[in-house]
Amino acid sequence: MRHLFILLALFILAGPAASTTEVRVGEAASPQGAVILVVDGMGAAYVYPELKPRAGDGTPLASAILFNLTAKGARVLDVAVPVPETGPSHSVLVTGCSWMDSAIIRTPGATIFDAAREEGLLCIALLQRGDAVNILLEQDGVVFFDDNSLWGAEPLAGSGGDFPGDLAGLLQAWRDIFPLYNQVRGVPGYVGYNAWGLDAAADLVSAMGERPFLLIVNVGAVDSAGHNLGAEGYLETISGLDPPLGRLVEACESEGVLLLITADHGMSFPSGEGKGGHSSSKYSGQPESLSVPAVFMGPGVDDIVISGHWSQVDLGPTLLDLLNIRAELPLSEGRVIPVSKLSDLSVDAGRVGEVEVHKDGGLVARATGDSRYIFKDLERGTYSVEAGGRVAQVHLSGDQTIDMSESEPASLFDLISPIFEPEKRKYVAVALILAVNVVGAVLILRIARRG
Repeated sequence: MRHLFILLALFILAGPAASTTEVRVGEAASPQGAVILVVDGMGAAYVYPELKPRAGDGTPLASAILFNLTAKGARVLDVAVPVPETGPSHSVLVTGCSWMDSAIIRTPGATIFDAAREEGLLCIALLQRGDAVNILLEQDGVVFFDDNSLWGAEPLAGSGGDFPGDLAGLLQAWRDIFPLYNQVRGVPGYVGYNAWGLDAAADLVSAMGERPFLLIVNVGAVDSAGHNLGAEGYLETISGLDPPLGRLVEACESEGVLLLITADHGMSFPSGEGKGGHSSSKYSGQPESLSVPAVFMGPGVDDIVISGHWSQVDLGPTLLDLLNIRAELPLSEGRVIPVSKLSDLSVDAGRVGEVEVHKDGGLVARATGDSRYIFKDLERGTYSVEAGGRVAQVHLSGDQTIDMSESEPASLFDLISPIFEPEKRKYVAVALILAVNVVGAVLILRIARRG
């Protein structure tokens, strides 16, 4: 009897052998790399047709038209930045963490660059503002501006010893031709300043060949125009982004590269005539300062407008998901935004048996021989899932899990299965030890009495 209790205890504490069968349905996208374009100071209210910007005094403001931003891809309508300042915002973007300053970037493994490098991607940066030093230290190759002036700026190029020589030469060449882009003053000079960054990025994308990469580009003239030229010059500078943005979009499409277009913060104006701001107490709480665009384009990305409330912390995790990089950012608070065409559906059938997945009356996938399944790379839409005579409907717009076992009639295993849960095993162990001791004591007393 004692041996029976011990064997039962070992069986329960070991728990059931859980397994999961993966079923590949569709073909996952395999992007060659990714570009993150950060347009410094470009608020979503000024470029999204669904939104209407207003000045602090309530005056309606005009919007800019960017065909190459809104014509395709997955556009997220409501993305807020935790802090409308360039340095902290860059930190949030690359770590998914909202509560620390730029020092967090140097935390080992904390950034999207760390995750990309673990997968063999080259990390490259074109940065037109002089306030992202920690991001520079995350790169294999860079061109950056060590001050915020638009005229007379001296971009610097640098790369590590393992950086490919042809790419190092290309960075140096773009560093040398920068003066050709901002020879004139006024709005054309602001537009040219941004165009340099976009054209350099397009050239780099075309030169990468088979080499996977992650490129971050920060163009700074929109922010400067908001501070110096007022609302009219700000909007003219944004409108000037469209032609060079089209060239970058075309290069990314040609090479099978993901593109994320976003901003570090927006811009608010006191009236239709005043100059703008975003970080002071006067402006930092305004929706025009906090709301930024977020548009994803490229392999595996759906053409869709995403509603709901999202945060800048969600952008990094979403980009890694689209790149099929499964590493988790240790400090991230972010979620994956459902911009992908394909999602995974996990089904818990409750018992070993067959599961079928249907869409539009047709069989999409069938699996048997297990109790848990993951159907990989299903297209967005509504599916019917059948398991053990039960049917469930699910609308798939992101990775999802459904439990098909809840309506099953109770069996002996169902009644005792809660004790298999890891957090309850210690209590089961104590109860079994007490039971074994009690049974042992009873047996000893019986033997003693017989003696």
